[in-house]
Amino acid sequence: MCDFDVDSIYSFSDSLPKGKSSIWGISIETKKTKSGKFKTYTRPKTKTEPDLWLDIVNNIESRLPRIVYFPTFLVDMPPRIYLTEHDNETPVNSYYRTLIQDILTSIDSEFSIERHVINRISTYKKGASTPTWLASFFAAPTKSHIDSVFQRIASAVTREVIGSWEKVFRRPSGAKNVLVDWNIDTQLNDIPYVSFWLSDGDSRYAVSERSLGFRWFFSLLLFTAFKSSSKNPTIFLFDEPAANLHARAQAELLTNFDRICSGKNKIIYSTHSHHMIEPRWLSSAYIVENEAIDYDGSDSFELSTKPTNIKATPYRQFVSQYPSRVSYFQPVIEKLDYISPNIIGSGPYIILEGITDYYAFRLVTILYPDAAPGVSIMPGTGAGASGALISYLMGRGERFCVVLDADAAGKKAALRYRDGWYLDEKFIVTLNDLDDQLDGKMLEDLLSGDTENKIQEYLGVSVRPNKRDINAYLAEGCGAPHARQWLSADAEGVILSILRATSRRFL
Repeated sequence: MCDFDVDSIYSFSDSLPKGKSSIWGISIETKKTKSGKFKTYTRPKTKTEPDLWLDIVNNIESRLPRIVYFPTFLVDMPPRIYLTEHDNETPVNSYYRTLIQDILTSIDSEFSIERHVINRISTYKKGASTPTWLASFFAAPTKSHIDSVFQRIASAVTREVIGSWEKVFRRPSGAKNVLVDWNIDTQLNDIPYVSFWLSDGDSRYAVSERSLGFRWFFSLLLFTAFKSSSKNPTIFLFDEPAANLHARAQAELLTNFDRICSGKNKIIYSTHSHHMIEPRWLSSAYIVENEAIDYDGSDSFELSTKPTNIKATPYRQFVSQYPSRVSYFQPVIEKLDYISPNIIGSGPYIILEGITDYYAFRLVTILYPDAAPGVSIMPGTGAGASGALISYLMGRGERFCVVLDADAAGKKAALRYRDGWYLDEKFIVTLNDLDDQLDGKMLEDLLSGDTENKIQEYLGVSVRPNKRDINAYLAEGCGAPHARQWLSADAEGVILSILRATSRRFL
């Protein structure tokens, strides 16, 4: 195992990408015999000699994931997408032109816009050698060959986009086919262009004329379907993808993200929206802040003279270091078109003491969906710190049950909640209320023994796992619940029993 650096250099002209080069910082040491000493490898001076360094670099590069950025301006699909670079070409046309080539490549790696469209038109034009060549061209066999290329593009887009649309939204899209028209612009140096249309079987309408939300999802599905079709895994970058979407559309977008990541692909996205928070992904989340701004102050909008200092902190580390800084996870609840985000779910609720409890119980609900049907699990911030959450749920008229450890702290908190909020014992329970054998027990006691051995084996450590190790392990389990048996049979059985006993209180 060795570390190496790769610097990628992108060049632009008039805001358009022109090329990319890479500088590899990797050193190779070799020896001629088993007993010999390793020496730094020197590359050959001529191209005819074998180059071990280049072979290794090419092999590594073939395994590296592609990094693909989704620019939000793709929602403004141009009515005409020109297929060759030209003067004053816009960035959005350049992206869509590249995307059309990606679609062709996904159909057949030998297909290309240049060879199967541009060159065919150019060859016919030169052969005709007449200003009226276009009239005869549209009646020639060459035109039908190009028609076939765009028909295959239309079929591929229909299959991928319409099919994905119905998987994400779980309802018919209303469109049966995607149509791809093409023509030649005689006013722009005879450059061919394409237009995307949707058909419901009776009529058709241009994608570029649909609503913003429709165009957003159409361009996203088009982009991700064919950008992820390469052999290498793809890392998609999205900057505030939900900025122009209402709450329900954001939840549907999150579902689509899950679908995109079903293989080896990954997604990195930024968001300010609580609708875009997926509890399973919190283990890999970061809190990004500008330390020059006091986000939790009485007025975080003053003109500051402090220099910008951007800092990214892992989510769990941030919560641990700054337990009183809550502004980062309490956005203003939307008043219009509001739906509960995934991190909150919908009632009734089981409120647990902390994040470790949440991941353990969440994992069991995934493995046994019938254990607590229709019940959402919510993490608290400690045995005695769920008062605000209880008040919030009572204010909304939600049904809930707080489940606390059966240790001294848990029993003390249970009494305080019952007395302070005038709640029946049905709403506030400790583990021993659900199972007499759990008196004096905490969740950590359920995860000892065989489960600790599983954590040590998974993390590759010999020491007893600490709370951070347990959190990371359980979070991974929630992300891939069926990949292995994450909990011991005993721990799984006890948690399953607690879930079933608690859910019966809502019946």
